[in-house]
Amino acid sequence: MTTVIIADDEPLLRFHLQKALAEVWPEAEVIAQAANGDEAWSLIAQLKPDVVFLDIHMPGLSGLEVALHMSQADFQCQIVFLTAFDEYAIQAFDRGAVDYLLKPLDEKRLAQTVQRIEERHIEKPAQSPEVEMLLDLVGAHRGHQHLTWLNAQKGEAIKVVHVDDVLYLRAEDKYTTLVSAEGEFLLRLSIKQLEEQLDSTIFWRIHRSTLVNIKHVDRVEKNLSGQCLLYLRDVKKPLMVSRAKQHLFKAH
Repeated sequence: MTTVIIADDEPLLRFHLQKALAEVWPEAEVIAQAANGDEAWSLIAQLKPDVVFLDIHMPGLSGLEVALHMSQADFQCQIVFLTAFDEYAIQAFDRGAVDYLLKPLDEKRLAQTVQRIEERHIEKPAQSPEVEMLLDLVGAHRGHQHLTWLNAQKGEAIKVVHVDDVLYLRAEDKYTTLVSAEGEFLLRLSIKQLEEQLDSTIFWRIHRSTLVNIKHVDRVEKNLSGQCLLYLRDVKKPLMVSRAKQHLFKAH
């Protein structure tokens, strides 16, 4: 029996992944689940599973940081990363360093991952050089590289959106709505996570719930009550600028 730990901060995803694993990989046993990176690392160190499914973006330690800890601790374990859109990580995974699953989960892709795990002999500790490379690529280790593409969801479809086409991003609880000229799409990341990974010289936080692509700004006006309103090209309704952020639009 192959032992498995699932680490992801989305309870629904953990539920679906465990259910899907039971169908495509009956020889595997999910022995624990973690809702954040710190919990994941504690469970991995205690239980030493054969395979870990790690969400890249979690509260506390990120999935990549957990993987680096595993590498440094010399754990003999195979890692599958879970990711919403990390293009740099996906490029590295496609080179065969480790496997990945793109959210939302696809059972056919999961079956391919299981086959890859079963065919692969555990010969080295948590792919240390590869994990280091991944940390470099996604900006979680040395240096920071900004996201260029976002995998956004609309219904059951996934739309790949270049960041230049994003008009603005609006916080929706723990998820985010991406607004483009083609419509609105869902991103499975918080506005805070996106702010950390997008280029801050282009994407400005104008409100606690709004990140705007400054390239699409037409003008900023104050209304009679002193509120600062930002107008984007291709968007009829203006966006409110919080008082704390009005300094961003003062004339030089």
